[in-house]
Amino acid sequence: MKALFAAVVLVAIVQAQSLTDKQKELLAQHYKECIEKSKVDQAILQKARAGDFVDDAKLKDHILCVTQKMGFQNEAGALQKEVIERKLKEAVKGDEAKAKQLIKACAVANSDPKLQAFNAFKCIYQKANINLL
Repeated sequence: MKALFAAVVLVAIVQAQSLTDKQKELLAQHYKECIEKSKVDQAILQKARAGDFVDDAKLKDHILCVTQKMGFQNEAGALQKEVIERKLKEAVKGDEAKAKQLIKACAVANSDPKLQAFNAFKCIYQKANINLL
């Protein structure tokens, strides 16, 4: 089981090609912590990595956990746009215009923090092919 988990983490890191090495390392750490917390089904998570974001409560729990660990959302679920902008700018290799465009399109407030996180990850994947899972 540990080998499978390690393989899944490695795949997640490799798929995050647009991310810096530091971001990949942090993402792997967040992934491990959040997978243990959310208990999301690996098949559903793999689908999300491939761009198929199914409406699943545990997937949303996992994504919220990751966004909070990354600093994209605070504990109350509020978006932290300055953090999002800084990290997306790194992911798009310093292209400030592209980062701002992604924030405008994807960092949309919602009263449900889980749905807000889910929609943001899905949008970032669809608009920039950046997979944060």
